[in-house]
Amino acid sequence: MMLKLTAVMSAVILSFGSSSLSASPIDCTKILDLSPIVKKVLYFDSGKTALTTEAKKKIDQLVDVVTGNPSLKICAVGQADKEGDPEANKKLSLKRAESAKRYLIIKGIEKKRIETVFRGEAYGSFSFWGTADKKDEDRRVEIFAFSE
Repeated sequence: MMLKLTAVMSAVILSFGSSSLSASPIDCTKILDLSPIVKKVLYFDSGKTALTTEAKKKIDQLVDVVTGNPSLKICAVGQADKEGDPEANKKLSLKRAESAKRYLIIKGIEKKRIETVFRGEAYGSFSFWGTADKKDEDRRVEIFAFSE
């Protein structure tokens, strides 16, 4: 099952690629093969891209680790639930990832260390398994800090 899930995640990331807004040498597909040093999950309200106070606290925790380790790279992967138009959800998930990236930059992380990718509604608890009680968990950005 893990092999199959990894293949699905690779296909999803590769099919959407990285955002043209954040050209970077970071290859987010590597996180599928590596164990991240730090992983934080940020949740969003429906249709929103603004970081909550809780999300900022989680990013601050990641910044504390990454600041002292300049070799670590960061990947922010945006997602959305299945509510609404799929194309709009792709854009929404990218905007969520970019929101996290902007905050990381404000906190002093170099732009070249951060990559954003988006999945739209293609992957997640609700999207993948169809459980409506989990769809709020799909409105998220997963941030990974990893060593190349």
